[in-house]
Amino acid sequence: MMKRILFDCDNTMGLEKKDVDDGLVLLYLLGREDIRLEGITTTFGNGTLEQANQVTTQMLKDFVMRELPFYSGAKDKEDLDTAAAKFLVQVARENKGELTLLATGPLTNLKAAYKLDSNFFSYLKELVIMGGVTKPLCFKGKEVKELNFSCDPQATKLVLEANLPVMLATGNLCLEAFFGPQDWARVESMESDYIKNKIKDWYFYGEELINRQGFYMWDLVSALYITHPNIFSDQYYRLQSRVEDLTTGQVLLKPADRKAKTEEGIINIPSTIKDIDQFKDAIFRAWIDF
Repeated sequence: MMKRILFDCDNTMGLEKKDVDDGLVLLYLLGREDIRLEGITTTFGNGTLEQANQVTTQMLKDFVMRELPFYSGAKDKEDLDTAAAKFLVQVARENKGELTLLATGPLTNLKAAYKLDSNFFSYLKELVIMGGVTKPLCFKGKEVKELNFSCDPQATKLVLEANLPVMLATGNLCLEAFFGPQDWARVESMESDYIKNKIKDWYFYGEELINRQGFYMWDLVSALYITHPNIFSDQYYRLQSRVEDLTTGQVLLKPADRKAKTEEGIINIPSTIKDIDQFKDAIFRAWIDF
């Protein structure tokens, strides 16, 4: 069954000392025959909005996909009058109940879309999001700041309380998806050098950043949920966080009965990736043509 996706991201793949995960998600979505990408919107986050636009524009040129709808979004959490917000409202309204919105950066564009049309979330089929932490993320003995929800806590609370199915891949879940030496060897064996060249610096920067060669595949976890929900252990919660909690990305939760999963305000926060080999094999199959 074809899945129709809107992708909201802070793509910085290939820039010096900037994360590559959004760009790898874009390649994953483009490489799946069961995904129809309906449009891309960009936001600040991993870098500036200008950097996200630059990288995404170049990637679409690289693969001769200039016809794919692409709209610039928020440069900061107060920037609500954007082409991205207007596009999201329009395309969701015209395709009610058919589109999954995958959001892998700060959620300001979604907040802006809601401000334009308070029915925005009801037009969507589901939201799949990467962000937040349920407990501190620590590397090299230091706690690492959460970088999605904390950028716009008001937007985060609005989105996580929206009346539609919401799946959240927290930073804690994403720690199970590490791209290490075996994965690098698979990239090196690929016929094209495109991905290798885009991620090489970030891969080796891991030694300095997290004291191990490689990187966490943060945003790919949320993308894989769209295509392979069966490899995740679903858990359902209600949000208890205040805006003040979300300034640090801290997601406070109250468990919900599985029977309540279709009720308003219920969030699916999987507890684990059940089959990491299947997870990675799916990624590499989608990347094979890049």
